[in-house]
Amino acid sequence: MCSSSESWQPPPAPAIARFAAPAEAPNVQPVWVLLEQVCVHDPVVARTVVDGLDLTGRAKGFLLEWRRSSRGDWLGVVNYEVRYADGREATVWWRDQLVPAYALRPRVPGRERRR
Repeated sequence: MCSSSESWQPPPAPAIARFAAPAEAPNVQPVWVLLEQVCVHDPVVARTVVDGLDLTGRAKGFLLEWRRSSRGDWLGVVNYEVRYADGREATVWWRDQLVPAYALRPRVPGRERRR
């Protein structure tokens, strides 16, 4: 049976300390993703889609971790932002994407001029 509300006490602090403890933030590194090296354009398809994703230049991203492929290549697990070609404000965030190391460059916060 339940006891009266007057006698109820929460458990001692050590018993619940880990339950609501904040999770450790991953050690993310700001990077540039070189989009033309990630998404290679097929020259046979000579079509322009005005409202499509702009996969030229570079995109802001965050490197979460490194993984190694069976062939020895390094791949970054990256979250990065892709803009639309028509200039709209909305963007698309691609999350937990494998990006080859050759398509990543360090990004220095504060000096982020989009090319």
